[in-house]
Amino acid sequence: MSDQNQLNLFEEEKVKSEKTTYLQVILNGEVRTMSLEELFDAENYTELKAVSFVASHHFFFKTTKRFQSVQLILGIEDGHVAGNFTEGLQGLLDIEKRISYFQSLPKDVQREIQNNRFQIRYSKKGTPIHSKIYLLSGTHSNRVIIGSANFTEAALGNQKQYEELLVFDNHNLFGIYQKRFEYIYQETVDFIPEKVKSKIMLEPVNIADPEVLMDILFDEAEKKRIMVELTEAQVEEFHQAADKVEKQKEEVTQFNQVIEVITKVSRKSGKRELLPIKTLRTKAVTIKSKISKMNKKSAEADHRQQLIYHTASESLYAPAPYTEGEEESPLIQFTQKIKNVESLKQQLELINKFIDSYHLFTVQNDPKVQSRIAEAILYAFVSAHIWRMRDHYANEEGRENVRRHVPPFLIIAGRSMSGKTSALEFISMLLGNTNPYMSYEQVSARNMLNDFFHSSNVSPLLIDEIDAKFFRSTAADKGERLIKDITNNLTGPHPVLMGTTNASGFDANAQSSSRIYYLQINNTFQNQKLIESSTYLSNLMNETNPTLYKDFTYRMGEKIKHGEEFYSTEDFLSGAREIFKEYYKECDMPLPVWFPKSKFNDYQERGQRLWRELYKSHSDSFDFRKENTVLVHIDNFSSQNRRDRDTLVNYLPPECINEDSSVLLLNQKLFKEYIEYDKYFKKSIFRRIFK
Repeated sequence: MSDQNQLNLFEEEKVKSEKTTYLQVILNGEVRTMSLEELFDAENYTELKAVSFVASHHFFFKTTKRFQSVQLILGIEDGHVAGNFTEGLQGLLDIEKRISYFQSLPKDVQREIQNNRFQIRYSKKGTPIHSKIYLLSGTHSNRVIIGSANFTEAALGNQKQYEELLVFDNHNLFGIYQKRFEYIYQETVDFIPEKVKSKIMLEPVNIADPEVLMDILFDEAEKKRIMVELTEAQVEEFHQAADKVEKQKEEVTQFNQVIEVITKVSRKSGKRELLPIKTLRTKAVTIKSKISKMNKKSAEADHRQQLIYHTASESLYAPAPYTEGEEESPLIQFTQKIKNVESLKQQLELINKFIDSYHLFTVQNDPKVQSRIAEAILYAFVSAHIWRMRDHYANEEGRENVRRHVPPFLIIAGRSMSGKTSALEFISMLLGNTNPYMSYEQVSARNMLNDFFHSSNVSPLLIDEIDAKFFRSTAADKGERLIKDITNNLTGPHPVLMGTTNASGFDANAQSSSRIYYLQINNTFQNQKLIESSTYLSNLMNETNPTLYKDFTYRMGEKIKHGEEFYSTEDFLSGAREIFKEYYKECDMPLPVWFPKSKFNDYQERGQRLWRELYKSHSDSFDFRKENTVLVHIDNFSSQNRRDRDTLVNYLPPECINEDSSVLLLNQKLFKEYIEYDKYFKKSIFRRIFK
């Protein structure tokens, strides 16, 4: 096609566009061309009552300012109708937005609102208003306008948006719609808070002050200008709205990535154009990865039971058994209240017997090791609610960074033969998984863990033998960067990661270790009892089922629904501990001596032991100075390898370190507290005299 022909086509398009009537006005049964001033005629009519969405208040008041009286009931934007109760209530409760709206109006408009010449109304219950009604009245005439057009420049300005308006002058429809307007009006309140209207002309309201906003909100509630009565379906709508926003964000990101891959910027036009089909074919692999909702490798590697968190009922749902002919299995409720105490008791006894194996078949009899296995089981049982705690904590505190204090990572560290993998397998059976766990090799591909964390499946990620290099990695999808991103930023329903690793090779910097719940198993199973212990554990696992877990999720959900404490800021497993104590009591079973009463602090305690021993055996390498510092000659007891040096430094609390680049300089007071110097190394007066 020649350039001239292309120009002709564009000219034809331009002419066609100019002739197109996007806004069709029918006045008293006849198609008419009417300007905005003719439609909203302030010469013949003195009052305007409108029900409409308004995108620009400047456009609205510029068009209507010549009316002596204006009553506007704010509606919602087209395309936001379905399930829009959430948006309606959000608009009512967003005091800051309502104040900002008023303060952004011209001073003369603010004055007219204060004088009630202009009124802006809003649904007092958050019920969506989608009507478009315009009533104009004067001394001797009236006009009713109905149709599809909102009071926006796009709709009323003939701007490439097809709209219809029916206009009736002095018609009996005016009375009908007058009654309709009054009916809707009764269900609305003033959009501008009364406290703001009364003082705005004297001084601006400080919307940055939460106390001011709270005071106005309380005043609105006290005067019954906000009425909130929520059904379960409406609560569910809130959660669906949040999910929808997240999904839209993902879709927009994905769309942008697809556009980047399949188009290029033309040097001639400066616009993005679709690549030739031959070029697209060469990018087939990339295009497939961009248009796929989830990485194929991630989906194939995910062996977890599918559990979806239903936020309205605080329950878990799982896919129904596959039925031939159905494309997608419907969801059935996984969470159940188990009334048969014997069924619960059987599973509780199996847990007791499993934990007893860490006494019956191990080298040492250490109840603390058993407690740590029990702690891992508690974490697994509450894993589907960890996201709930994190979101609740951030919401209660009003600070996003506090969600890091509820860790979505649990690591069980131990030597070979410590039983850490058996613990993971038993936990998997208790939760109802058909596959025990995933090996780290299966999930170590790029972005795979990130995919899992961003899926809607809240079943925990059970991963065996995580390579120590994972924790030290600087890649975006591993190590500190992944752990920080997930812990700090991930919101809404998401899984947790429960993994095992070799204790001797594990270390993580402070940024990572502070975001991981670390449990260390300092015991091993006896070689001579391997066959016996293996048979013992196999028999237990054959009888294990998710009955107890189903009931646990019911009890935890009930706590959340009824506003009961389901965790504490000091111990995020406190709710789980209470529920298990209830189980032992209801089943008439004594609480085991190994039952964990509080959180463990294994990583810090391991570091304390390590540095205590280093000081004990290399005290000459610690130079205690008068200015409350300690210069540590770390090269005297670590290899020249930077990795070994960093491993030791990582065990020190960050607040203890003054400098760790070329030299290691510590805060003397904090270091002594850390290694419990006074308890282990401070000499008595008697020992000092007779040294």
